[in-house]
Amino acid sequence: MKNLLFSFSLVFVALFFAACESDEAKTIVEDNRSFDELKEESSKNYTLNTTTGEKITFRIEDNKITSKQLNGKILLINFWATWCKPCEKEIPAFNELYEKYGDKFEIIGVLFEKDKDPKELADFMARFNMKFPVTIDEENFRLAKIFDDVKMVPESYVYDKDGNFVKNYIGEVDQRDLEEYLKQ
Repeated sequence: MKNLLFSFSLVFVALFFAACESDEAKTIVEDNRSFDELKEESSKNYTLNTTTGEKITFRIEDNKITSKQLNGKILLINFWATWCKPCEKEIPAFNELYEKYGDKFEIIGVLFEKDKDPKELADFMARFNMKFPVTIDEENFRLAKIFDDVKMVPESYVYDKDGNFVKNYIGEVDQRDLEEYLKQ
């Protein structure tokens, strides 16, 4: 029994430290509706603005994403922040997978920081040679509410090529696990 309790404690501690939690992440979303209310309203259209000025549009309804832009691709939506060390650590893996499977795989990096200085963000993205789109602005936080009220980063959601929810990662994405899915 002690071993089981000890093992459970270790798993809890590992999950706690695998993701960054921030007071900022808890306070930046000002929408006070309950999770259940937001889930009921989940049949919404979203338009995310990227750092390059492009728009990514999709609809979320019943754990399914539909989008003409993303149709036919496996999708990873990654909530992240520049101050988060685990987020930094997974960027090279994302770049590698994005280049290797780009014809059937899309990553959307959803910046989970309010009022991030554009120059700082551009410098960060250049330093890590980020190859995938990064979205900015208030729509990111509305989206975070729908995704189980994201409070810690990194947190990622995987959708299959038909837009069906497949998997959620809290903390760093397991590159081998994700690549095995992409190979299918």
